[in-house]
Amino acid sequence: MNNLDSALKEIKADSLLSAFVFDGQAQWGAFCEEHNALFERVSQNKPETAATYHLLGLLTKAHINAQTALEQQKESLEAMQKALSDNLGQQNAQRFENNTLSKLLFITHLWLYLQGYMKMDFSLANDHAEQTAKVISTLTGQDIQALRVSLVESFYKGDEHSIIVRTTNPVLAWLKSLFHGS
Repeated sequence: MNNLDSALKEIKADSLLSAFVFDGQAQWGAFCEEHNALFERVSQNKPETAATYHLLGLLTKAHINAQTALEQQKESLEAMQKALSDNLGQQNAQRFENNTLSKLLFITHLWLYLQGYMKMDFSLANDHAEQTAKVISTLTGQDIQALRVSLVESFYKGDEHSIIVRTTNPVLAWLKSLFHGS
């Protein structure tokens, strides 16, 4: 039986933990605990499917849920941040961690890492990173491009750790098939 922690470690996704400024180990444990049962159930139901595809589905679902949760809580989170700033000052208010925001960041890093590991399309991953950066920026005021670049680094790290070898450019393979097939 595959468990989520092992599947993520098998693709070296745990290498991301040192890259986080927040407590990545705690986020990792919470993520695995929350999603392990679903991962195991899907793995049992479709044992012939590679674990990376199960991870992709799980992380896509987790990302959508985390982003939706943050967007739904946006007004209350902004009000809370304003109240903290007004009562404690901006510097002290920034010490409070927004768990919903941290969860979205963590899941996005994992999701983009997996996309890189699977040698998926970079432009799509970049679009997802930018979309997430925009959502986060509305709450934190952080620069969208700096956030996007930080997220995309996970895609490249996954690509770097990937064991998948692409021997031929897919476009070149398609062109060759056109000329050889006629």
